[in-house]
Formats: sequence, structure tokens, C-alpha cells
Amino acid sequence: MNLSVRNTCSSPSFINAWFLTAGIVALVGIFFSRAMISIGMIGIVLLYFINRGWAKPFINKSQNLLWFFLAPVLIIYIIGVLWTEDYSYWLERIQVKIPLLFLPLGFWAVQDTITRKTIDILITVFIALCVATALGSFIYYLLHYKEITESYKHAKTIPTIIEHIRYSLLLTVAFFAAIHAYFNSVVMTTKLQKNLMIGMAIFLFLFLHILSIRSGLLALYSTCFLWLLIQVFQSGNKKLLWLLPGAVAFLVAMYFFVPSLHNKVNYMVRDVNQFITGKSVNNYSDGNRLLSMKIGVEVGLKHPFVGVGSGDVQKEMNAVYKSEYPEIDPWNWLVPHSQFVYIFTALGFMGFLLFIACLLFPFLNKEVFSDVLCLAVLVSSYTSFLSEATLELQQGIVLISLLFSLSYIRLYSKA
Repeated sequence: MNLSVRNTCSSPSFINAWFLTAGIVALVGIFFSRAMISIGMIGIVLLYFINRGWAKPFINKSQNLLWFFLAPVLIIYIIGVLWTEDYSYWLERIQVKIPLLFLPLGFWAVQDTITRKTIDILITVFIALCVATALGSFIYYLLHYKEITESYKHAKTIPTIIEHIRYSLLLTVAFFAAIHAYFNSVVMTTKLQKNLMIGMAIFLFLFLHILSIRSGLLALYSTCFLWLLIQVFQSGNKKLLWLLPGAVAFLVAMYFFVPSLHNKVNYMVRDVNQFITGKSVNNYSDGNRLLSMKIGVEVGLKHPFVGVGSGDVQKEMNAVYKSEYPEIDPWNWLVPHSQFVYIFTALGFMGFLLFIACLLFPFLNKEVFSDVLCLAVLVSSYTSFLSEATLELQQGIVLISLLFSLSYIRLYSKA
């Protein structure tokens, strides 16, 4: 009986069904329930035990190591407890980052078992969820066009189902996932299905400009730019570079013809100018974020080698706000609004350099560098690090860990 159960649980069909179910739960949870995210990711981690991952040989080569390219971030955060005083905040940071180590274990344990069909179903579900939720926001925008357009002058945005910055990054990944699926999916194969996929890609591309979230647009155009350079380098066709002026012209045209984007840019210029001129940035969204980065760098420079400790960032930032910026209301006190600055503040130059090394490691893999879906996830995550502490939030961890693992496992999945 036990042998029969073991054989059933280790069968490829059972592993694929389990993986598909856990993946769908996690993807749906991104938009509707944090608990579902955790349940889905735990389900994937359990595959390590179901498929007896400990019995699999771990060959020390880049293909296997790449699964865990951000695990050192968790490790240095754990080590940072040695010079931390706020253990409660430190524990919160560790809990958020646990998937960086354990989620890849589940993927690694079944990378030789999961089929491409299973992965492509999950990618299609992800695209459909992004399109459906974006369509809801777009309809709401049309119904409240004047009010929402005007609100963009005051740091507001179109209401979205989850926090708008992470949402825009997800939509960017979904756009490239749809393009990738149009050419490569083993699920969306008929002419009608391919036309539907390209239609969803076009909608996501246009909606990202209407939504006008800088992080999303930066990720979108950065990925396009890098992908274009890769294609030029690989094909030797320099004529493709003529697409760059066209992209710039399109973006300029969108500024003039999309009111939400126009108002967003004008607000950003006014907000940044408030910071540059040394005026108070209290209740100024962008200015306050820039101030948090400035304070984070200053705090980090006081402890340049190992930082203030992975649990003391908030405490040290609050102390500076209280003593040097009394005009800033306490509810506007922020941790550094950049993952790069956050790492430097917490762990100094040593942690910062290790973090950069981790980020560069995936690009040493030719397959990753040449796959637009992997590239989109990495570029979207990395560009978000410029203005967001992405890895300090569950949804940020999902973006980089879950979505990259899904795109990466497809490279080696069975056809």
C-alpha cells in the first residue's frame, strides 16, 4: 500500500498536476489573497519532499546554481542580526525573504519532470489574470474619466486591484509573456488563440501608458531596449536600431495624447523640483521618496562596511527624520525607497557588492540572456530596485522569485 502511494505521488502526471494546482493558487493569490500566495508557494516547496529532492544529485554548475541566485540575500540578512538591535523588525525581513531559498528548492526538485504544457498553462493563466484585472481598471477609468485624470495631478492613479507599482511591473511581465506565448506556447496554438494572445499584448502595452506608473514604463522600455540590443548583437542586423527613434517618438506622442501620462509627468517634475530646491517634501510623494534615499545613504555612510544591521534600518531612519526633518509628519517617514540604498543602509558596502554580484549572475547564462520572458522578469525587478524596496514586500518577492522560476523552468522543461 505504502509503495503504491509512493509510486503514485512520484509519477510525472501527479507531479505535474500538483505543480499546476499550486501554481494557479499562487498566481490567483497575487491579485486576490496573500494567504493564497503563501499556500501556493508552500505547495511548490512541498514538491521537494514529494519528489525526494534530497536524493537528487546537485551538480555544481550554473544551471542549478541559478535557481538560488538570490538566496545569498537571505543569508546576509540572517548574518546581519549580529549587529542588529530591533529583532522584531529583523524577523519580519527574514520571513518575507524565506521564499528566496525554499521556493527554488521545489522548482529544482521537479525541473526534469514538469512538462512545457504545464508551464505554458500557468503562463496563460497569469496573462489572463493580468488582462482581466487591467480591463476592470480600464473600464472604471472610462466611467470616471474626468475625476481620475484630474487626480493624476495630485499623485493619484487609476484604482488597481493591488498596489499600483507592483501591479504595473506584473503587467509589464505579462506583456512580454504574451509576446513570448504568441511565438512559443504549446497551449495557445490555433490562429484564433494566437490572435487573442497578441490582442491581449497590445491591450497591456497601451494600458501601461494609460496607467502611467513610472516603474512599469521604465521596466517596459528597458526590457525592449535590452532585448533589441541582444537581437542586433546576435543577428548582426543593425537596421533594427532604427526602432529606437520610433520608440522614443511613440513615448513622446503618448505624453501629448494620453492625459493621465501628461499629468503624471508634470506632477513628477514639480515634485522632484520641490526636493532639488530644498523645500519641504512633506506630503510630496516623489520628493519624500527621494528624501528617504538621501537619508538612507547618509545613514549607511556612517557605517560604510557592514551597515546598521538588517533589523535596524527603520529605527535609524526614524531617528534621522525626528532629529533633522521635524517638518515631515511621522506617517510620511519611510525606509529607503530603493532596494539598492536599503541594502547599503542595512549591510554596507559588503552587502551591497554581494547583492550586485547576485543580480549579475543570471546574465552569465546564455539561455536566460536570450529568453525574452526571463529577461522581462529580471529587468522589471531590477529597474524597480531603483525606486522601490521590492524585496521587502511579499508581492515583490513573488515577482522576482516565483515568476523568474516559472520562466526559468520552462527553458529546461520537457516538450
